Amino acid sequence: MARREQSVSRAERLASLAVLAVLCGLAAWMLSGRTRLNPAVEVALRAPALKAQAGQSAAGAASSEAAPAESSADPNVPVGAKPATLAGLLPEDAPGLKPLAKAEAFTPATLSDKIDGKAELYLAAGFAGMACRSYQAGTARIDVYIYRMKTQDAAFAAFSGQRRPGAAQSGLAKNGYLTENALFLTHGADYIEVIADRAGAKPALEALAKAVLAGLGGGAGEEGKPGKGAQPGAGEIQPGDLFPKAGLKADSLRLTVADTFGFQGFANVYTAEYDQSAGGGTAFIARRPDAAEAKKTAQAYQRFLTDNGYAVQTPGGSPAGSVVLVMEGSVEILLVRGNILAGVHDAPDLASALKLANPLDAALKARGLDK
Repeated sequence: MARREQSVSRAERLASLAVLAVLCGLAAWMLSGRTRLNPAVEVALRAPALKAQAGQSAAGAASSEAAPAESSADPNVPVGAKPATLAGLLPEDAPGLKPLAKAEAFTPATLSDKIDGKAELYLAAGFAGMACRSYQAGTARIDVYIYRMKTQDAAFAAFSGQRRPGAAQSGLAKNGYLTENALFLTHGADYIEVIADRAGAKPALEALAKAVLAGLGGGAGEEGKPGKGAQPGAGEIQPGDLFPKAGLKADSLRLTVADTFGFQGFANVYTAEYDQSAGGGTAFIARRPDAAEAKKTAQAYQRFLTDNGYAVQTPGGSPAGSVVLVMEGSVEILLVRGNILAGVHDAPDLASALKLANPLDAALKARGLDK
């Protein structure tokens, strides 16, 4: 019996040694394989060589590749950027104001963490980054937000999309207004909100807004004119400036970033409402990259209207080259002037539509857009 147990034990030991040898072999193979990555992985891990830009030598490109990028604490500013970060533009001090905390910065991915429920408005308009900070002004707490949008139009879309009717115009910017406890304005591609937790803080609101504008490279304009840097380059026409002034309702100018008038894809359209002296309708202006694109958009919108019951008419007294579409109780007029698509939307009758369309056409021609 003892001999049988000894025989079995010897067999088990031999089997164990064989298994151990196999495992050692596998381990050695795996360790050697770790130094040889899959070819696809090796390619992915190799950074491509930088291409020399015009006027830059290959040696210069190589030295640029070798230099480490300067990190930025603000995710709204590209890596290696030298100017102050967006959060850094919020002032450390302003007359009568004391910072309560450090400035915060948010990206498109994190914006909803700060303003859950409103983030979609900014993201849809073309949001790039936001910085905010809180201040104490006497007994009031004031929060300032700088929303950096992708374009000046995007900043105006955010501003006009939540404009409060009947608010007093602010003299700090062309697009600016005051409420009992807040100040809202645009500066180039930035939309700025300065909000107090109580009424009666107008001096502090304006002081903080001026400090922010100074940091952004502009200041308060004179007699309601925009500050330095708030406007586009010289000679650049903004759609909002093309509407006729007579009969224009105050604070009615808006910029819709998508699906204007229910027409899918009809994006970045300025609209303005007029009182009965100008026909009582809504005028619209949409700038497109070129005249061909403006014409294409007009044709698509015309098809949308006819598909929904409008019929094309050719009444006398309409602007040259315009398209007039009529349905019971509603009239639309389309104008293409250069790269601008303009017109009248949902006027109650033909006479009202023409009363607004002709001054609109004249305003476009006055800017040389009838070519």
